[in-house]
Amino acid sequence: MRTIQTIAIFLFTITCYSQLATYQQALEDFKTYFNAQDEQAVFEMMDDNMQTKLGFENVSAIVKTFHSNLGSILSYKYLKTEGATEVYEAQFENGKQNISLSLDENLRLNGLRFLPAEEENIVAKLDRNSTALGLPFKGEWFTVWGGDSKAQNYHVISKTQKNAFDFLIIGKNGRSYDRSGTRNEDYYAFGQPLYAVCDAEVVQVITGVEDNKPGEMNPAQALGNSITLKTANDEYIVYAHFEKETLKVKEGQLVKKGQYLGNCGNSGNSTEPHLHIHIQDGPNHMTSVGVKCYFEAVLVKGELQTDYSPVRLDRIAPPQE
Repeated sequence: MRTIQTIAIFLFTITCYSQLATYQQALEDFKTYFNAQDEQAVFEMMDDNMQTKLGFENVSAIVKTFHSNLGSILSYKYLKTEGATEVYEAQFENGKQNISLSLDENLRLNGLRFLPAEEENIVAKLDRNSTALGLPFKGEWFTVWGGDSKAQNYHVISKTQKNAFDFLIIGKNGRSYDRSGTRNEDYYAFGQPLYAVCDAEVVQVITGVEDNKPGEMNPAQALGNSITLKTANDEYIVYAHFEKETLKVKEGQLVKKGQYLGNCGNSGNSTEPHLHIHIQDGPNHMTSVGVKCYFEAVLVKGELQTDYSPVRLDRIAPPQE
């Protein structure tokens, strides 16, 4: 039995190292095409099934988004093998990301993922917002995710979005939707107006992203239709998942607190209409660090709270005027 186990381990070792050489070549090819922003070449590296599932437009969006935020790949190192998948830590111009890839028998990509890299001593330039913020909506909304623990807020695992909130509206039926919930229009949050939380400059606008069907997601364009505001205190406030063709501001525009920005939608990495909002310490959506967000005055279950950061299951609304 021990002999059989020894042979099995030996064969597994040979397989890993033989895969490593072919996978490294695939990663080297990917690096070349990614750095050249050759989206067609990246697409052609994929097998037929992956091409069908993703489509060229999504592959193009992934290459553009990651290159815009991270820059070119400078180097990479092998981390581990997980079954038929190998994981590498890649050093980009603007930070690190792990790249997970797998190959089919014809050495074409049948799996490719960018994953957060473990980085030590990552500290935000700001502890929290110093700019007084109002709520980005009117009426009562429900806090799906918010807080400091993983149980309260799944965003905590993300360096940039670790202090994010997800808000939606719950109806009298105790659900976020009416009727069947198969259409975006069934959801109470869909189409609701969203507002600037403070005076700020619009530094980025992403538009033209289709709203998803409920239950589906678009991870290739994770923020969907989105707006990033920059405050006078260098806080970058990111709103994500707006309804397509409702954004009413442009990059470089100055907005006032309470100004209408657009409607709540279901675009990007979203399964149902809701507002995702977070603060980060810089403009880059992949390398900046998340900042704790407090609102100036909030009604929490009807009780006034000042300088408050909502947590999961909070029902919140602006103070009565």
